[in-house]
This record gives sequence, structure tokens and C-alpha cells, in this order.
Amino acid sequence: AGIVTTSLPYNLTIKGGRFFADFGRLSKFHDHDLPFVNRPIVLDRFIGGESQADGVEVSYLSPLSQYLTLTLGAYNKLGADNTRVDNTVPRDLSKFTYLARPATFFSLNDSNSVDLGATYAYTPKVDTFTLDGADHIRDGKSRQLAAIDVTYRYTPLSQAQYRGFIWGTELLYNREDWNVGDNTAPVFRRTDAWGMYSYVEARLTRRYYPGFLFDYAQDLARAVGETKAY
Repeated sequence: AGIVTTSLPYNLTIKGGRFFADFGRLSKFHDHDLPFVNRPIVLDRFIGGESQADGVEVSYLSPLSQYLTLTLGAYNKLGADNTRVDNTVPRDLSKFTYLARPATFFSLNDSNSVDLGATYAYTPKVDTFTLDGADHIRDGKSRQLAAIDVTYRYTPLSQAQYRGFIWGTELLYNREDWNVGDNTAPVFRRTDAWGMYSYVEARLTRRYYPGFLFDYAQDLARAVGETKAY
């Protein structure tokens, strides 16, 4: 449930409530709306499933001839399946997640176009997390999550409804301090992790859309090995 404004000055739009945060390219889609049968592992691991969020977003549409939008958001947490933070537990604003995303669109010609976006999410303090099935506590360590996404589309005008080609790629990077000690004597280690997915989809006929997906993700705490999927 959410509220979205329909008429504000300066090309502004404000959204509040529970909605999909404007993070990346595909995290804003339900599973059945994805271009393949499973959600990329990197999105489940880095975001926590769909980018569900309780909070507020402000979007600005640039008046330039080149399409450009800028989104700023503040959320209680990011990720529908993110169990490291509980929506039912009140928290200080310093423990919210803050997001910034510029996005643009290039029309190369009548049949070819490219979407390009970048996202940065920052949480000043993350106090709880789950590792190896156990809950751990840490004191005010920050988390940074960034992503870059690009989507290329070929859509012939004469057969736009059933023919075409799509290539999409998103790269994600996570940086945070993990407690490698215990709750009585915490020892923090700064860990970098990254992941990505890339897919192609060919729309050959009205019925047949063959495609291929490659998925790669490191463990956020680097406690286990990386994951690759095809």
C-alpha cells in the first residue's frame, strides 16, 4: 500500500508507504514478471529478494531533452526477504537505508535503445544480522551497496509485438564490516563482495522466447565460496 503524488511542481513525484524501492533493474519486479523462471541469486543474496521497502521516495524528471531521472529514497529496510532487519522493530533514522539512483534512456534509432542506471544504497548503522543460522549483534557498523545496470533492446517497428532481442546486465557491489568475533568480544572485519547477472532473450515468434541467464554471486561475509549459475 502506498501513496503517489500526481501533480507537483518542478517535475517532482513523491511516493510513500510500502512499495518496491527503485534499486537497480530487476529487483522491482515480482518473480512471475521476470524474463526467466528464477530470480538471480545475486539479487536474493545482496538485496533480499524483491526490493520491498517501507519508506518514502522523491523522484525528479530532468527538463533536458535527454531523458534523465533522479530518485532519492529513505526506507526502514530494503528487501522483502531481508531477515537482518525486522519491520516490526522501531529504529532510529541512523539505521534507515538511504538510496540515490540516476537513470537515463538512449534511443539509438527507431529499432534500438539502451537503458542505463546506477544505484547507491547506504545504511549508517546495521545492528543485527544472521550468519550460519545464528543471530549476531554488532554496534553501529555501516553498509554500502552499489549497482550499475544496462539493458539493450532491439524492437523492429514492423513486428514490435512479437519480435525483438533484449540483453540485460547488472553488476552489484557490497561493502560492510562483519563481526568475526562474538557478542561479548566483537572483532570487525571489513569485507567486499560483488556479484552480477547477465541475460539475453530473443523474441522469435508469438510463442517462442528462448533465452540464457548467467549468474555470479559472492557470499556477503565471504564465509563460504562464490556461486555460479547458468
